[in-house]
Amino acid sequence: MSVETVIGKPVPRVDGRLKVTGAARYASDQPAKNIAHAWLVTSRIGRGRVTAMEIAEAERAPGVVAIFTTRRPLKLYKVGGNFLEGNIVGENFIPLQNDRVLYYGQTIGFVVAETLEEARFAASLVRVKYEEQPVVASWDSAKAGTYVPPNVDFQPPKIARTEPGVADVKAAFEAAEVKVHATYSTPVGHHAALEPHATLAVWDGDQVTLFNCSQWMTGQQKTLAELLGISIERVRVVCPYVGGGFGCKGTIWMQAALAAAAAKQLGRPVKIVLSREQAFTSNGHRPATIQTIQMGASKDGKIKGLRHFVTSTSSEVHEYVEPAAHRTSLHLYEVPNVEVSHKLAPLNVGAPTAMRAPGEAPGMFALECAMDELAWALKMDPVALRLANYAEIDLYKKVPFSSKNLRECYTVGAEKFGWSARNPEIRAVRDGDWFVGVGMASAYYPGYRFPSTARVRVLADGSAVVSSATHDLGTGMYTIMCQMAAETLGLPVNLVRSELGDSSLPPAAIAGGSMSTASVMPAVKAAAESARKKIIALALKDPKSPLKDFAPGDVTIENGRLLAGDKGELLSVVIQRSGMAAIEATESSAPGPDAAKFSFYSYGAQFAEVRVHALTGEVRVSRFLSAIDCGRVMNARTARSQVIGGVVWGIGMALTEESILDPKTARFTTADLGAYHVPVNADIPKIEVYLTDKPDLNFNSVGVRGVGEIGITGVAAAIANAVYHATGQRIRELPITPDKIIVAPKVREPLA
Repeated sequence: MSVETVIGKPVPRVDGRLKVTGAARYASDQPAKNIAHAWLVTSRIGRGRVTAMEIAEAERAPGVVAIFTTRRPLKLYKVGGNFLEGNIVGENFIPLQNDRVLYYGQTIGFVVAETLEEARFAASLVRVKYEEQPVVASWDSAKAGTYVPPNVDFQPPKIARTEPGVADVKAAFEAAEVKVHATYSTPVGHHAALEPHATLAVWDGDQVTLFNCSQWMTGQQKTLAELLGISIERVRVVCPYVGGGFGCKGTIWMQAALAAAAAKQLGRPVKIVLSREQAFTSNGHRPATIQTIQMGASKDGKIKGLRHFVTSTSSEVHEYVEPAAHRTSLHLYEVPNVEVSHKLAPLNVGAPTAMRAPGEAPGMFALECAMDELAWALKMDPVALRLANYAEIDLYKKVPFSSKNLRECYTVGAEKFGWSARNPEIRAVRDGDWFVGVGMASAYYPGYRFPSTARVRVLADGSAVVSSATHDLGTGMYTIMCQMAAETLGLPVNLVRSELGDSSLPPAAIAGGSMSTASVMPAVKAAAESARKKIIALALKDPKSPLKDFAPGDVTIENGRLLAGDKGELLSVVIQRSGMAAIEATESSAPGPDAAKFSFYSYGAQFAEVRVHALTGEVRVSRFLSAIDCGRVMNARTARSQVIGGVVWGIGMALTEESILDPKTARFTTADLGAYHVPVNADIPKIEVYLTDKPDLNFNSVGVRGVGEIGITGVAAAIANAVYHATGQRIRELPITPDKIIVAPKVREPLA
């Protein structure tokens, strides 16, 4: 493979063999001497307080080292600031500091023993008495407590935009010739990562190393330092591999802080690996939403007014907003009159948190289903309706889009899917006992990037190492860092090694918000370019080099060899002759002053075919195509894999995934992978992916935007729209289960 064309090629994952052979070490696999193991004691009520904890029997159990409780707390400190300031604590309620219980499964004890089995057994012997209080664990019980949050995604909770001469958005909607007024709901969802949360805390004097499931090394480093009350220089966070994160490993959760505090007090390493049920209660979830949309259009399909009202669940321990309207309806279409607003309904649950495409995933379900309802009301092709309202500029920000190829996604996606051949009538296509329908929706996700730094070292043997404190959650970061450095340096990919997942490396953005590739790749490119220039300069000033008489612009590097005219030499020889062990360069990249001149988004179009059984109501997705515009593609294989993963997640969101909260106890009754139904291979058809692969050089020097989250957006809506085409049943409440097909679904009313 020519090094000039490394970027974009389907280079196999450089970490693939380690993972499939079991050689990759995750947080719980890290070695240390004299490890003690911990287990959580968790509350068995949803609200109230602990009145007594009997631990004598547990303390006598074999292997017990220590038991920490609300009566024997481990000292932790509150964390200040917000996400932009590096505060990524999962919940603001610090455990073991008082007797209050605010959700079922809350940590009220921390048992440390010689083995995991001994710690778990001892924890089962702790006897707890409670004073119970009524819980808030359903939409009905939450009504009285709803409130308007101080901000939504750092914006006002209510935003309205009107064109001149229009009194308000409500008036624009009511004056429209064709109207849709509908309410949609999405349930609580859980990340269900294959790797449960795990932590190993190891102290060396006053320095702590935390091997912890993480999506943000430097963010967790800062937050842990504040929780422990020590300087950031005394904390190192290490996480070379992540067994699925999807947002819930972007924050520091309290079991990690407890492990670090316990390890310090006990003078030995402490490891904790959560059970599956504990991960469902203690490590975040996607909030439930109720979304009401009012959409009015003229008979030619031009939308005149759009109102999008959201109520999402939150928690007493941590306020979290799922910005379903603010991140969707404000920007996507050319609508002159738009209004969005948000309310929160706190429940007695653990803290919600970011989950793949937070805001966009549920928001696009509601918006794109409403668009489909409008298309049917207008008797208009759903693709044509979206093209009729195609936004050429961001009307909310009043700036042009940095790069937008959504029109291509609609047209090429429709052509590849065979959209024009569909029968436009409802319930018109049947294959035996199965009704067949097709549906589509837009895909949409912001382009984010944060300041990031990378280091490139070209060694005397001709190989190179590229380093940054970023992550690879399965996204391909190990591989694309090698590709970028290899192409820029002029080396074969197999001569480049990447280092990441360690806070001691140059700082990088969170591996969330689909921003890590867009943030880190420009830094890698800049560092590799700097190292390349240093190598060339070294050769040109070396009297023994055959290139000594050439100018810097005359020299290229190909396959590890410096070339100018008919002369050349290996770069390894240049470095060896200098007597240095390596040539090193460190560079940073960040959004520049021109960033405010553009609106940055990725786009796409989702096309689904479903089959719905006429007797049982079972829904199967039989065909799916995702056409995505994410800027320049770094690796065709890993980018396609990311989109497929997002579509799979969207199929689960549409058809199977739902966390059920017992309204009487506030306990999640679906807190394992037997009851929380993620899709399996039999649920997933062949998924076709089309990538526009057009660089967005207004966004960064590489032209890449993230692709990790856009794949899920619009998928549930496309499936719901296809179900309507197949059956005539408009299901507005996820997941779309057989009972909702067979029995007319309940109309969910808004809380506001």
